[in-house]
Amino acid sequence: MISARLLGDDKVLARLRAMPADINSGLVRAITKLTIDLQRNIQQNKLAGEVLAVRSGSLKSSIDVQMDEGPTGIAATVFSDSAYAHAHEFGFTGAVNVKASLRRITEAFGRSISPKTIDVRAHSRAMDLPERSFLRSALEEISPALRSEVDMVLRDATTQ
Repeated sequence: MISARLLGDDKVLARLRAMPADINSGLVRAITKLTIDLQRNIQQNKLAGEVLAVRSGSLKSSIDVQMDEGPTGIAATVFSDSAYAHAHEFGFTGAVNVKASLRRITEAFGRSISPKTIDVRAHSRAMDLPERSFLRSALEEISPALRSEVDMVLRDATTQ
């Protein structure tokens, strides 16, 4: 059995006891910054033409951040609660039910007509939406920076 005991310098003992708190606060700062950067990248780049073009802006405005800090770790989540975010992120093949609605048309059978409002009955529509990853691809792009920030926090906490 091997045992070690540090005697003497109170400063060394105090520093060793403070390291977990220093590491934790540094990681919280770094992960919070990177999470906000990730959210901004998704909204300003990925959903503004890089992966998907903005139509109504509802997907873009649905991107949110959640930070959870507990005794065993720090978790950051960038997510969307939009009904169609999953379909764009992972793709979708299947049938979709379309509600009855009114539609304004200006063309019929390839010919221009005077504007007319028509009733569209409820129906089912086959869809084949390709995968257009905006969340996973953005996370993959920020992964090297994340690793670098964590390494820097750990290095700073142990060299002070």
